Amino acid sequence: MGDLYTKPMAKASSLRRGLSPTIWSQSSITEISIGGLTEGFGFVDDFLAFDDASARWLLTNATSGTAAMDTAEKGGAVLLDAGAVTLNQGVQIQMGGAVAASSFIASATSKIYYEARVKISTIGSTTGQIFVGLSEVLATLFAGGANTSTNHIGYEIFNTTAMGLHSEKAGSRDSSAAAHTVVDGTYVKLGFVVDGLTKVTPYVNGVAKTAITLVTAIPIVEMTPSFVCKAGATTRPVLSIDWVACYQVEQIAN
Repeated sequence: MGDLYTKPMAKASSLRRGLSPTIWSQSSITEISIGGLTEGFGFVDDFLAFDDASARWLLTNATSGTAAMDTAEKGGAVLLDAGAVTLNQGVQIQMGGAVAASSFIASATSKIYYEARVKISTIGSTTGQIFVGLSEVLATLFAGGANTSTNHIGYEIFNTTAMGLHSEKAGSRDSSAAAHTVVDGTYVKLGFVVDGLTKVTPYVNGVAKTAITLVTAIPIVEMTPSFVCKAGATTRPVLSIDWVACYQVEQIAN
């Protein structure tokens, strides 16, 4: 692991591809990754391979949409293609296998660290419908042009380039402002840190944004890494996922 997580953040003009030190230097990712499971649990998926029939990701379609490896991407990436320009049609994946399962549950004694490197392409003027983050297991995360998950923390857009991080607990949702403006075909690192049950801090390319402190909007049920890519009225967006990492730092009782 070296000093990857303790190096100072590179300046914007030399932004690195990997995990943002400003997020991960706070965590126990190195210890957990080499077997120190007393400190917590988690994973990094660099998408060197993808199979929705495997034990890791469950794919669900809303009429159209596909998920497949990008054969032209050095280092691996999976493409979520909405598959049509028909409004609300597209695809989602959730971690957990053939029957999606959840492992990440916020608590007063834990911190959850999440980050993914993604880009959205062919967005046109209306962008599409995108989600990047954690959610409860749900066969249709987006329906009718809205996020139907009642427990989630993640970045989303609905037919706009203004992307915000939102948190929702049992149907009670925050009203946070936009954290990032999507640029067609340009990678961005989207991350957040869930600090106990009191704060969620967004990070875009390793830079902290305004935190969510509405405790009634921080979910306390099982969630799993989730991605959605659905069409806008006139666009067929493609969400490229270069990698995703999620770790929960908590000493779980035996």
